[in-house]
Amino acid sequence: MKAPRLSIIVLTCNQCHFTLRLLESMTGYLLGRTDDVELILVDNGSTDGTADKVGEWARLNCITNLRTIISPENLGVARGRNLGLSAATGSALMLLDNDTIACAETFDSLLEYVESNLQCGVAAPALYSPSGELQASAKPYPGILLKLSHIVRPGKELPREREELEKLHPFYVIGACQILRRDVLTRVGLLDQKIFYGPEDADFCIRVRNAGYTIDYLRHLSLTHDWQRATRRSPFGKLGRLHIKALLHFWLRYTFKH
Repeated sequence: MKAPRLSIIVLTCNQCHFTLRLLESMTGYLLGRTDDVELILVDNGSTDGTADKVGEWARLNCITNLRTIISPENLGVARGRNLGLSAATGSALMLLDNDTIACAETFDSLLEYVESNLQCGVAAPALYSPSGELQASAKPYPGILLKLSHIVRPGKELPREREELEKLHPFYVIGACQILRRDVLTRVGLLDQKIFYGPEDADFCIRVRNAGYTIDYLRHLSLTHDWQRATRRSPFGKLGRLHIKALLHFWLRYTFKH
């Protein structure tokens, strides 16, 4: 059987309403590309019936190019996405947050871009909230001072963060929507599983760049992203503490190099 051109990996945990909204927005796209696109949904320890409701959606809409992987526990972002990446068979791979809304034109353009630009290691579109706010999804190095500024001034972005949005090759792009070719993943390896939640996307982009590829932010392409800012709502809750632990792991590896 011929491998698909594109595998889309979506990770979800107890956000059934967002996941079903994304799937509804993807229905026509998946039906029109049954031979060259596969969707892999990784249910990361959900307890809200997500897997059953997704299965019902697939049956009602005659979706045959969907596979669901169920983890009995929340493995974190990196390990959860790695389950999907390891199961994917496409020649290109897209990581997509479940709180996005699909756009066939953007997906097709991203796929064509990475297929025709072999120097590109990871590409990403601009991300906008449903109200039209541009997300700072192309970012500078997530250093200690930058993170401290977010704690002191939550919700306020530094000028250099906005400046990164003007670059074709930012330091990194967040994992809400990233696309890469399989040869890049083969060379660079999977996401760092020691990082439970953030900054696995920055770590991956650094490794991609170190392998000689570029990180490309394509401002002319866009997706809607209902981003949650989970750690900002509770910076010292369980998820916030796991994020801090991941940052310490990341900083020990990279800070003195940047």
